[in-house]
Amino acid sequence: MKPDISIFFPAFNEEENIRPLLEKATSVMNKFANNYEIIIVVFEASTDNTINIVNEIIAKDNHVRLVIQPKEMKGIGYAIRQGFDSAKYEHIFYTDADNQFELEEIDRFVPYIGDCDVIAGYRKKRNDPFLRILTAIVYNIIVKILFGIKERDVDCAFRYVNKRVFEEVNLICKYGMGTSELLAKARKYGYKIKEIPVTHYPRKLGQSKFEGKRANLPRVGVVMSLVKELNLLWRDMHRK
Repeated sequence: MKPDISIFFPAFNEEENIRPLLEKATSVMNKFANNYEIIIVVFEASTDNTINIVNEIIAKDNHVRLVIQPKEMKGIGYAIRQGFDSAKYEHIFYTDADNQFELEEIDRFVPYIGDCDVIAGYRKKRNDPFLRILTAIVYNIIVKILFGIKERDVDCAFRYVNKRVFEEVNLICKYGMGTSELLAKARKYGYKIKEIPVTHYPRKLGQSKFEGKRANLPRVGVVMSLVKELNLLWRDMHRK
């Protein structure tokens, strides 16, 4: 029997991506899920038409839900936590709303969801600007050393998580480390993790929140928040 699935997408100023994303998600869920829901977690400070587009689609499709991430809860880590809190089904997928992943590749995950607690996608080839790839290599090395993560791609946001994991794992990271924290704590608590290769596309529409507008350099604020969260997570993971 097909599984019941909740799938959620954090979104911030993704008006160009959100309609094709929801069309694709609906097609994929109809193919691979029994009952399903599609949750869009939109940051309240979004300044474009993302929320209005989602509401238009909700009026026609009761499988789609909108969750507003409050302004005072800024950060992708908060968005991930809201996605898990809002999900009503046991089997939960999440990925970004920028259409850089192929949702059809969920079919590679479905055969393992009854046996694995976490299924972590890893990008076969990362299609990002060079400086972002270089930054990601350094970040992956640091996180693997600090937290003992063995998986290939610690920040790949194409992932399945059984809801029972989130019921035990307390996520504390607010910003860019939310996906890495989930993997680190799932390993710490002994959950069964499987890795599956996934396709990664360049961002075609919208603006990345990681880089500035020039030279694809990481935003200073993003780097500072990652440094703070590395320290925060280190202390949390090593508490007696």
